[in-house]
Order: sequence, then structure tokens, then C-alpha cells
Amino acid sequence: MTAPAQRHVVLYDLGTASADLIHVLSKAGFTVSVIEPDPNDAARVGAVLGRRLPDLELRVDSAVPMHCDVFVSRAVDAGQAPQGALVVVLDGPQALAGLAGAARAVSMDLLAPRLLEVSFGSACADARRMAVEFVKSLNVPFMQSKGDAFAGTVLQDAALALVDRLLLVGVTPWELDEALEDAGFAQGLLKAQDHIGLELAFARRRAAGTDLLVADRMVREGRLGRSIGVGWYRYPGGGGAVIDPLMEDMIVEEARFARIDQMPISAARAADALIVGVMNAASGMLQSGVTPQELDQLAFYKLGLPDIIARARSMGQAAVEQRLRDLQAVHPTLWAPSPALSLLF
Repeated sequence: MTAPAQRHVVLYDLGTASADLIHVLSKAGFTVSVIEPDPNDAARVGAVLGRRLPDLELRVDSAVPMHCDVFVSRAVDAGQAPQGALVVVLDGPQALAGLAGAARAVSMDLLAPRLLEVSFGSACADARRMAVEFVKSLNVPFMQSKGDAFAGTVLQDAALALVDRLLLVGVTPWELDEALEDAGFAQGLLKAQDHIGLELAFARRRAAGTDLLVADRMVREGRLGRSIGVGWYRYPGGGGAVIDPLMEDMIVEEARFARIDQMPISAARAADALIVGVMNAASGMLQSGVTPQELDQLAFYKLGLPDIIARARSMGQAAVEQRLRDLQAVHPTLWAPSPALSLLF
């Protein structure tokens, strides 16, 4: 394997959510420095990453190295980057506006590195070249971001809002996950969220001023996902997912607090409702400049849903619109037909 031109990558204050990225970077031949500025966090993150990545010799330190080629962080921490490094911020394209040192900065959706989105902002030609070389050396597909937010996270957040409502009206997480896999998803969405970590989407919702009843309560109660052993499922001894009856109790309680009535909905019908809702949300991305091919990639790599365009076209526009109208009984806004829906067909 040819060594990448930019050999040394610093990951700054990303916590345990960086595990997948570390694996991809190491596989591509990069030297990775994991930096957690708080020593207590460094010890905790080091222990979790050691369990998640047992084949890597990985240290977690608190001091930023004097030099590196690529510095990956949240936008608020971009000023910690060593001079001359390419700065990669994870918050989304909107974070580049007004960023100090923007000429050396780009935005990338990196933490789940199966499909990368890149926004160059006002980066100089040299920084753009470095960013493209960096992404290509990871050997994963990538696309240029078309708007102020990563299309993949917009799609994920739309799906999670649909999931939250479906759980509140009467399907359990494990029933929904099983039905989604039966419908063709590569993995149940809630298992996938446990793997990614629930705190990432929670942080996006807080920044946007939105909320979800079940998922937000989970984060506030420390149910952050597989990295700490409990999320939508439990992971005893760091092993596989196990059903957690406490989750069902929490969902029922949240529905009662919010005065949301239970509905007779099967897991298969809930999975169908989610797919149709995702199609509806995805249509707006076509209006913003995402191509059908890119949308198929986004739905597969970010949600595990293959062939979203073909699925929609096989159903037909009239059937999808009718299904959405029927589902407004579950939530009148989440399943309201998008003005851009026709672009799917």
C-alpha cells in the first residue's frame, strides 16, 4: 500500500465516537494521535477505544503535538490546530462561515466514514488539494456537499424523528429494527445509532433547537450507545445487543407524559411507514441539488436502505402520496407530503 502524502492526523476531543474513523485512518496507513484535553476524559476514552480497537496500539494524550498534517475537530476547537495543518471541522458546512483561519479549513462528515461529504468553504487552493488527497487516500466514496448542512446527517435526523414517533405510538425498538432488516435495511436503525453514539445526533438537535422525546431522554440518562454498554439495547460485557425491557417502560412513560395515544400498528407497517417517510424527506434533497445517484448512496451508507429511488418508483407517486396521507394520523407534519415529492419519480 502506498503511504498517504499526509501521514499524521490528530483527532481532537472527539471522544469514543472516533473509533470507526481511527480504524479507517489506520487501515489507510496514517499515524493517528488521539487528543482529549481533559486527562480524566483521556483515560476513559483510551479504555473504551482499547476495547473497540484491540488490534491497534493506540495512545490517548492531552497535549496537542507541535506538528501534524491534518487536524480534525469541532469548529469551536479549530484554533488548537498546529500551524500549517489542514483543519477539518465536523460540524457541517455552516460552521466554516466566519471561522478563523478559514483559508486552511474544510468541513467533512467523517465520523461514520463509509461515505464522506466534503465542503470546501473559502479554503485556499492548497487546502482544497490537501483535502481531496486526504479523502482519496481513505478509499471510501465521497461527494461534495450541496448546502449548509451535510445531506447525510439531514437524512439521518429525518429518519430518527420518524422513528421516535413510531416508538411512541406503539412499536418497540427491537420489533422495528427486525422489521427494517426484513424490509432490506443492512442493519436496524437503532442498532446503528447505538454503534455511532446517540450523543452526536443529540448535539445536532440542541444546536438546531429541536428535540425528540425518547432519544433526548436517553442521552440525558446516560444511554449513549454501545461504547458505554447501554443505549437502545444493552451490551453486556461489550458483546452483542440484548433487548432491554427498561426501554419499553421509558417509551410508554414518555408517550403518557406527552398524551400520545397508542395505535394498532404492526412492526412491518411501522417499517413501511419509516421507508415512505424517508422517501418523502429525501425528495427535498433532490430539489437542493443532490443527484439521484448521490441520494441512493446517502440512503444506503447513512441509513442502510438500498435503492431508495428504485423503491419509490416501483411504488409510484400516487401510491406514495396516498400512503403519506394515511400516515398523517401518526403525525400530521412528519408525514406531510413534500412539495418536492414528484422529483423522486
